[in-house]
Amino acid sequence: MYAIAFDLDTSMLKELYSTESWQNAYGDIKKTLESLGFDHQQGSVYFGNEDMTAVKCVLATQTLSKTYSWFKPSVSDIRMLRIEELNDLSPAL
Repeated sequence: MYAIAFDLDTSMLKELYSTESWQNAYGDIKKTLESLGFDHQQGSVYFGNEDMTAVKCVLATQTLSKTYSWFKPSVSDIRMLRIEELNDLSPAL
């Protein structure tokens, strides 16, 4: 399974995002990634579906960059992760 995790520089996002609330950018990202086969996991982490590949992850990030002019300059960190197992740590609490 593949995932995309990112952090946005909110100061940059506030400056570049064109609508009323810069926080809507997270909804824009979510809508785009979900349309490309990702599920929102938590925060800025999206897990790909069972058909997700590394190439599709790269293409998804390129789609975000091409679709939203504010995306690339606002990204402070973005990573593709390969997840072998999903282990719920809740019982350890």
